[in-house]
Formats: sequence, structure tokens, C-alpha cells
Amino acid sequence: MFKRYLDKNLPNETFFLFGPRQVGKTTLLKRLKTIFSIDLLDPDSQLLYSKDPNLLARQIEALPKQGVALVDEIQKVPALLDVIQSLIEKYPKLKFALSGSSARKLRHGHANLLGGRALYHTMHPLTLDELGKHFSLDTVLRYGSLPKIWECLLSQKEELAQEFLRSYITTYLREEIKAEALVRNLQGFQNFLDVAAAQFAEQVNFSDMGRQCSVAYSTVREFYSILEDTLIGFFLYPCFKSERKRMSHSPKFFFFDNGVTRAILGGLKSAPTSLEKGRLFEQWVIQETQRINLYEAKDWRLSFWRTSHGAEVDLVAERGKEILFAAEIKHKRAISSADLHGLHSFREAHPNIPCYVVTPSTVAQKIGTNLVLSSTEFFNAIRQLP
Repeated sequence: MFKRYLDKNLPNETFFLFGPRQVGKTTLLKRLKTIFSIDLLDPDSQLLYSKDPNLLARQIEALPKQGVALVDEIQKVPALLDVIQSLIEKYPKLKFALSGSSARKLRHGHANLLGGRALYHTMHPLTLDELGKHFSLDTVLRYGSLPKIWECLLSQKEELAQEFLRSYITTYLREEIKAEALVRNLQGFQNFLDVAAAQFAEQVNFSDMGRQCSVAYSTVREFYSILEDTLIGFFLYPCFKSERKRMSHSPKFFFFDNGVTRAILGGLKSAPTSLEKGRLFEQWVIQETQRINLYEAKDWRLSFWRTSHGAEVDLVAERGKEILFAAEIKHKRAISSADLHGLHSFREAHPNIPCYVVTPSTVAQKIGTNLVLSSTEFFNAIRQLP
């Protein structure tokens, strides 16, 4: 029921489409005109192709050698990628659409990723533009923007939306973690996930988290790597010219969806508190900026800026060695100069960089040299930057 950005932006080439579960990959790909399709989430299909990957080649041989063949959840049978490579080399007019919720198993299993023969795309939950007239900031903060959740909410089935989000966590732990044998200590991972969710949008202290979860420092690092590789979240590193310094300082971690974050925290029944709204608003603005960056191929490197004295700016975008913009994210409708200590410090170091304050307010204003914009106005402004 939602028009997706990728509806008109999928390539006319062989491509991978990755993304977390329930973001709409299968729904999107089913709209393609295909000559053949496989769903490897189906246990029978998975078993069939695992035993005989070359079955795909024999099936394709019986079809026209022009058009798109769809393989859903390709990471379930990585051996199919060798067959697919040989087919696209043999038949240049044959293209494959390959979807999956994670590239981790493919990379770690040294699967054939069709280097140079396939494009890569990532799908995300619904963006502000995709929600269109249905967009509600309060709803996005409370329930996130997974399509299935919004279908429930627009049908006034709020309790069902909550149940789907709770089930998402159970399904994720069972299917993405346990079934893929990504961790041996599932309880340790659950403990880690609870702590990681409680500390979203904060700088990560890996050693302290290890103590809280009763696991080693290296295990915490590995658990975060799993969340990144399965697209459940991403790091934002501090802004430094030196890549070594950047990677050696504590990053912040953000989950891919606010509803999933709140489901992990067990807070779906109640509305977010004022403090929680502030963190959820920051996470959502950064999620949305990341989606613009990836969908529109902006090539931004997103980070945050912090001085040794504690002055901080929530979001900085760079391309190469150039800083493009900085943004302070405040879930407040009335902003004063006192709220912008971090931006004032940033402006002293970078006087010519566009600086924004992102708020829920719908009325734009200017405080000093800083533009105070609504989230919609902010996203429109950064899209226009060269």
C-alpha cells in the first residue's frame, strides 16, 4: 500500500537487495516482471536447492534466456551463487534479483558475491516521504516505520502492531541468531541486546557493557558486529580527520527502527517519556539521514562531533575531506541560544559550514547563524546540498 523509493530505482542489472526482515523486500521484488522465482525461506525449496544447486541451471535452461529471475533469501543456499555467476556469464540478457536479510553468512562463508557482476542495494523501513500523508512523528517515535506495523496502525489495530513488534524480537533471535549459528551463547546475546537497547544513541563503553552482560570485551564487539552485519543497527563514529583516531574513540550505536528498539526495551504498552522521546527523535533523524544518504547515493560519511571539554554536535556529514553540514537534534519546540552550546563550539572551529537545529516545530527560525528547522525542512535542505 506504500509507494517505495526503490519501486522506480531498481537497476536493470543483476543486483543484491539486502535489508532487515519485514522492511518490504519481498513485496517490492514481487512487483517485478520475472521469468522465474524461488523463495528459500520455504523449507522444501531450501532443502531441494541445498542438495542440488545445479537444479537452478537446469530450470533456467528450459526458460527464455532474457528477463529477471528472483531468488529470495539467497543467504540460505550460498552455493547457488556459483550457479548464478555461470548463468549470467553464459546469458548476458539474463538478470537476477537476489534478496536477503543479511550478507553476514555470505561474507563469513566466503560465498561468491559476484564481484563486479552485481549491484548492491539496501532497503530500509518506511521513510518520511514514503509514509506521505500518513506520516505522524509521534507514531514514528513510538512504533517506528516497518510497513506491517503501519498497516496495523492505519487499520486501528494498535494491539496487533505491538504484538508484531514483540514477535519481531523473538523471530530475530530465533531465525537470525540461533538458526544461523551466529552465537553459541544465546542468553548472553539476549542480555547484550537488552543493554544495547537501553544505551542506544549513547557512546558505547565496550568494557562496561561486558561487565553488565557478563561476557568478554571481545564478545561485546562481536555482538555489535552481528547487529551491524544483520542490518539491525549501525555505528556513528566521532568526527576526526585521522581514520585511526576516529576508530579508536567510542562510537554511538543506533538501531534501524524505533519500534524494534522499544520492543527490546519492553515499553510498547506505554507512550515514550519526554526523555525517551528526545533519544528516539535523535535516532529517527539519524536513521532518516542515513536512508537519504544510501537511497540517493550521496556518499556522505556520517559522524558526531565532540570536543575534549564535552561540547557535542549530534550529526556531521562529510564527503572526502570536506564537511558538508552539521546538525543539532532537539526534541523541543522552543529553542534558545543556551541549547546550542555544541553548535557554537563547532562554528568556532568551522565558521563556513551550514549548521542546522532539527526540532519537531513547524516554524523555521534563525538563532545566530544557525537555522532552526522542522525535520521535513531539514531533510529537504540537506538534499539540496552539492
